[in-house]
Amino acid sequence: MKKLWICYFAALCIVLSGCAGNRQEGQKSETPEQEDTQQEAQDRTSAEPSQAKDPETSAELDSVPEDDRFSGRWQAVETPQYYMDIASGGGDSYTIEIIWAGASQGNVVWQVTGSYDETWEGVAYVGAKYEDVVKEDGTIDRVPVPEREEVTGMVYLEDDGTLYWIDDFDHAGDDLSFEKG
Repeated sequence: MKKLWICYFAALCIVLSGCAGNRQEGQKSETPEQEDTQQEAQDRTSAEPSQAKDPETSAELDSVPEDDRFSGRWQAVETPQYYMDIASGGGDSYTIEIIWAGASQGNVVWQVTGSYDETWEGVAYVGAKYEDVVKEDGTIDRVPVPEREEVTGMVYLEDDGTLYWIDDFDHAGDDLSFEKG
């Protein structure tokens, strides 16, 4: 049932991201959702009963999500060339870097940011896709992939602790599952 809902969410992201041809409308549609998610997080935080805490501990707990199961390095089980680093940005926000180290000319990198969506129980993200191009002198240039200037998707956890990746555009994560390394 959860996978069905995630598929519905992925389809919704595709429609909202501009598949209809007007990219600005997709961006306007995403902004209220992100604001709603942030507002829900603030409402949820203010609705929780306050407990007496040590001032140092209280500050630390406020900056780390209550359930930060996403942060860390994740390795693909089926294809070890794929891995992702997820870092908490405070609250419910995350920075995610997904790397495919098996590309023929260099790494392919998705650099995205997102926030935890309680309804979908995952991190919905927006970002860009890049290719690391190795030059003759050995230096690496990170070049944006023009047709993927804005990518959307989601990472979510199953009950067994396995992380799954939904890439709305390339479907690169369709057959991958990730374990925390």
